[in-house]
Amino acid sequence: MARWSVTVLAAVSFGCSADPCDGSDCDEGFVTGGSAIDSSVRNPAEDDDGDGSSNAEEAAAGTDPDNAYSRPYTGGYNVGSCDAVPVPTGPTGTTVYRQSGTTYEWASMAVGDVPENFTLMDQHGEMVDLYSFCGKNIMLLISAGWCGPCRSFAEQMQALQDEYRSDNLQLIEIITADNARNHPDQAFLESWANQYDFRDIPVLQINPLDADGDGYTDTLDHLYFWFEGDGYIPSIYHIGKDMKVLSADGGVHDPGSFL
Repeated sequence: MARWSVTVLAAVSFGCSADPCDGSDCDEGFVTGGSAIDSSVRNPAEDDDGDGSSNAEEAAAGTDPDNAYSRPYTGGYNVGSCDAVPVPTGPTGTTVYRQSGTTYEWASMAVGDVPENFTLMDQHGEMVDLYSFCGKNIMLLISAGWCGPCRSFAEQMQALQDEYRSDNLQLIEIITADNARNHPDQAFLESWANQYDFRDIPVLQINPLDADGDGYTDTLDHLYFWFEGDGYIPSIYHIGKDMKVLSADGGVHDPGSFL
């Protein structure tokens, strides 16, 4: 695993040490497939949920024309849909990290927590919402280009996606920095996806803490703290169909036990 080196408030530097369900398979109130479009009611050329995809496009993709989060992506991701928008809890856990005699603590997602939605750019230049995968099982990884263990795990990810896609799984990779520990641009996201043959896995870009240099962090910047439970990357979180965290950076590399 690669270790995070933390400088409080202003910045973080890094150092390396190492099928649709039915019945009881779904949580009540959640669905995993798209809504069928009744051509006698809907106009295929219209966009009923205002997500930028027409009713006809949603019908072809199997996404939900009544849910703005449920929409087709260029990457062909395993999009789901929930009847109601999840209610986030915020991070209720605490990560304790010790470095050079100093102890750092920050809030992180714990088992049972529901994360807020976030919207990040993928390798195709599209903006991807976490809540687009509500109703699916999610395996979320926080990685960096300079991190050897992150790259080793990336080699396994498409095989996992292929094995479990029909069981309603979507893997998501969030990249915090490129090989030189700089902000990853779209070209880097694309090169990562190509190198590891990601065919239907989003590779998402995140800014470093305090990217604008104003001395403050915002909600988006905190993402990789929220999903960083032990001070090391890759961080691996499993999230259920109702968007509740099932495993909080607990070292579970195979999603099969949650499906």
